[in-house]
Amino acid sequence: MSRLMELCSKEVCVPDGASFIKMEPFQSMNPESSAFSLLRSLYLRGLEPTAELYPLIFDGQNMDSNTPESVRLRSLAFFQDLVSNPTLGTMNIEALRSKQKLILATGVRDLFIADYHGLLGEHERKLLKDIVGIIKVPLDPIYTNGITLSFHPSAEFTCVKFVEDLDGKVQDRNVQPFIQCLSTPRLFAVFVKASDLSYHNFENIVHLDSWFETSMADHGQDGLETSLSESTQPSPEHEIYTCKLQDETTGALLNCLSSLDLYVPPLNKETRGGDRFIFHSSILSKALTNAVRSSGMLNQIENGSLGSSFEFVNYVFRYNRFATGDSNFESHLDTPYYDSARSHVSKYTLLIYITGGHNNPVLRVNDVSFNEVEEMSCVIFNQSYEHEGRPFLDGSKIFLRTELIFKDTDLQHDPTIGRIFSEACYMTSQSVFDQDRSLSLHAHKCFERANALHWGLGKTDAHRSVYLWKQFQGMNFVTNGYSYWFDKNTGTDLRDCAVVTTLDYLNCKVGSRPFRSRCASKKIEGKISNDEIWTFLSSHRRTSVKGFKRLAEGTIDSLLNGPSKPFTGRLGEWDGEEDELPEFEEDGHGCCPMHSFPMFNPSKSVEVMECYELCRSYSRQQLLSAPLLLLGNEVTINHANIKIFGDKIFILRDSQQSPLPPINFAACWGDEPMPPEFVVVGSEIPAPDLLLPPITFHKCEEGYQLSLDFFRNDWMVRVDDKRTVPVPDLTEKPEDEAPFSEKIPETADGMDKIFEYHFE
Repeated sequence: MSRLMELCSKEVCVPDGASFIKMEPFQSMNPESSAFSLLRSLYLRGLEPTAELYPLIFDGQNMDSNTPESVRLRSLAFFQDLVSNPTLGTMNIEALRSKQKLILATGVRDLFIADYHGLLGEHERKLLKDIVGIIKVPLDPIYTNGITLSFHPSAEFTCVKFVEDLDGKVQDRNVQPFIQCLSTPRLFAVFVKASDLSYHNFENIVHLDSWFETSMADHGQDGLETSLSESTQPSPEHEIYTCKLQDETTGALLNCLSSLDLYVPPLNKETRGGDRFIFHSSILSKALTNAVRSSGMLNQIENGSLGSSFEFVNYVFRYNRFATGDSNFESHLDTPYYDSARSHVSKYTLLIYITGGHNNPVLRVNDVSFNEVEEMSCVIFNQSYEHEGRPFLDGSKIFLRTELIFKDTDLQHDPTIGRIFSEACYMTSQSVFDQDRSLSLHAHKCFERANALHWGLGKTDAHRSVYLWKQFQGMNFVTNGYSYWFDKNTGTDLRDCAVVTTLDYLNCKVGSRPFRSRCASKKIEGKISNDEIWTFLSSHRRTSVKGFKRLAEGTIDSLLNGPSKPFTGRLGEWDGEEDELPEFEEDGHGCCPMHSFPMFNPSKSVEVMECYELCRSYSRQQLLSAPLLLLGNEVTINHANIKIFGDKIFILRDSQQSPLPPINFAACWGDEPMPPEFVVVGSEIPAPDLLLPPITFHKCEEGYQLSLDFFRNDWMVRVDDKRTVPVPDLTEKPEDEAPFSEKIPETADGMDKIFEYHFE
């Protein structure tokens, strides 16, 4: 068993000739530990699907009839057989039993993770790409926080994200196959579809304060303290400063962050190389803030004029890694941090080099070049400076980036910046549908132009938008990511246009798919003017436009059409003598569970039906207060909650509900389940909760031009596209189903009466 103690990226042979790679090293292992027992079990019997050890890669060349399925179905040899004929391979995968699919998916997951850690050769990487491509549907995905998660990659689920406390978010689902890649915080690795992502979930920000606290405790520290050496200014003409991080413990912690392996490819990989991850830490922010204040650096920055307005070092950090041979990080401007509520704005970038190395140059800021940096060197520079970076020639380049935040109440606001920034965010998310990646490059240019305008560095060339022509349910529109153009001559309602604008910009789910994946989309090549947009739309006009359904009383009634389950009774649970069984009508009695068991029929109970109607009224109010409902793959609009005032369209939410009537219950219920418990959730109707700024529109002869500015500083945008409205139903077994009352917030008008039993 001594062989099993060698766990750091070693290959261990099992009796049938298969092998596995263990990537996650144990610092130490007790032979009595559960981990050791698991390894011993693997060694002796082969492998059952698990996320406890990963990645486990089986070669499978020497498999025979005695090789267990748990090895064969996740081996490289089996994968190779599947991809040799992709069509047949897909069919063979679909024909597998559930347990066999689990084994296969676990093997593909581990092959992906092995590649993620750089363990695969060229042949294995191609095999991974091919096997992922023929897995069309992920196995048992989980939907949470508006996005679908898979524990393994598939043809569409190829983006890696890290989710904290996944098992807590989906308590009713098995998360065993999901890799828990970090214990503090409890991070799970998941795979998502790129098409599901939008501006609000593109970046994966990991909260690491708990990791810092645990790591400091391991070093016998109660808190994190650090210091900076005296800073120097390499060029008197430039606001660039250098110093060194002096505390060894802080340096060691920053170095350890790389071993967490939370790196993901950057969104703008066409213009920058390497990998990075983004994390949040108020602990590190506080330590660096104190270090900056005590270093004397603030007396040097702009001759000390900004010292009194310095607030803190940003608590969001970008941890970057470049391998030798990676692409350069091309010349760019950093996007400044801004918080309008506190008048906080970043003005200086802070780089901390975790590793040292050289290139020609390693870093160029404006006209100042750094050909060599030492370990724990810091570079601070004005964010109005363009800069570029290159990988080291002699090892991994790892550095941390954040910024210095100041208070400034005199900032001027230019709506042009908001428009360009909105275009950049939209085209970044839209680029996942773009084969030639030109939209990603355009988004990069938009970010750069917006950043330049922040610092008064306006480009001399005019800003040129990229336009997309889209079609949804017969509705044609053109957008550049900020404005939307609709041809009104097709009879399209302005409120329908507002809903399309909202669904497209937010990429809300419609049914099981994001809105943009349901749209036909095409880039309009070449420069185009407003007049030409109208000409383009009219030339693509359709004779009939389906539009959206309208929410009406009849629609609501059809959704709330009464209890759906037939009455069956609970005769199988009668534990008395058969001759003692009271006589009941076939469809049961409705007195109460105590006097009518086992044939208590909730739909015949006056008290239960009063409670049911109360819950039904609640659902009706919720449905009527929603501006739109997503019924299957169709969008239904409630025009009453989409208002037009002047040149603004308001999508309203949370309409005032009228008080619901009280309800009285009879005393004979005793200690049995009370009437509200027989009312359960029958179904849930998607009704996105949208807190949005007003949509500005311009009406002209040809059509409507709408603009939705999500980055207005006086608006807080909130999107909850997983919100649903529950529909009540009845049950004979309240102990087996969740009561409808659990879906009712405590603040709902009148619904407190459902818990106020008045016995007479």
